[in-house]
Amino acid sequence: TRLGERAVDERKLAKPELFFWSRVMSYYPLHFVVSTVFAPMFVAVDRWYGLPWKTTAFRAFLNYSLLQAWFPKQTEAWNQPSWFLSALTTSNLAMPIVLRRTATLGKAGLRNVFKVLATVSVLQKLAYSNTSRFRTHNITATGSEYPLIWNMTRFHPFWSLLEMVMGVVAARDVMLDTAEDRARLEDPLAWFAAAHAPLLLRATHFDLNDGLVRSAIFVPLYTRFLMALHRDSRSQSPSLITRLLRSAPITGLGSLTFSVFLLHAPIGQLFYKKAVATRLWGAPLRQNSFPLYLVTVFLASFLVNECVIKSDTVQRAAAGAARWLALRTEGVLQDRA
Repeated sequence: TRLGERAVDERKLAKPELFFWSRVMSYYPLHFVVSTVFAPMFVAVDRWYGLPWKTTAFRAFLNYSLLQAWFPKQTEAWNQPSWFLSALTTSNLAMPIVLRRTATLGKAGLRNVFKVLATVSVLQKLAYSNTSRFRTHNITATGSEYPLIWNMTRFHPFWSLLEMVMGVVAARDVMLDTAEDRARLEDPLAWFAAAHAPLLLRATHFDLNDGLVRSAIFVPLYTRFLMALHRDSRSQSPSLITRLLRSAPITGLGSLTFSVFLLHAPIGQLFYKKAVATRLWGAPLRQNSFPLYLVTVFLASFLVNECVIKSDTVQRAAAGAARWLALRTEGVLQDRA
């Protein structure tokens, strides 16, 4: 969408299929590499638990096709964090339409959309809480249907799409700022503190479950923090937290976050998953091994970042795959005969 205008950049959305596949191919190569490197471990765990080969094959299919978020029983099979990529992929299908529609809205319309979507999100979490439990205690109690209901609440692509649209709406709000809007600066630190203040609820008997706290308090307040941070970053004298977050050490760590996100779970299985760690080390490693685990994750993330994400060869291959897939799905995301 265009900065300061209620319009889209037609060059980027002229071919919505290419727009979609380009987004997918920005993260799929690393997902593919991590899944393939750790596939022997994932398959071995299935064997040790006595699962049939057809279950392993189904899990492999869901993992590589990024469909696991639609199947609550399989959402956390293999590399657990990849459920988010699954939900993100489904949500990206709607982005060409979402971007075109939100680009036509003014600030008042954008804020109304955000309020409606935030309300729907909270209502859905209330429905889950009413079915399961309002507090955090035993939220994944063994031997009940509650873990699957929780998976449907936190993993389902529809709710991810809703939150992505909230993010788009917030970004568009900032993009339409006038000189007067930019002059009314807010302290990002205040919104950051407010967004994280609900952590204190854990010390009380109002320890509401993550779904409620996240949708009703954290997401709206953290969104305001990000909006305030962006506006502050464009000011003549940015605040301390803004300068800190754009400092070289923090941005350097930030470049590793996606790699850390995908690698921390499979590496964690090597250290702490009983079925794996017992065969490697005789028993799951103790808590005092956690610093070693962190170092391992960050070193592996650095290597993956340098060898995969930054690789010109990988980037060219991903761009070529996006173009190939766009040609074979041309018209799927367009309103034409």
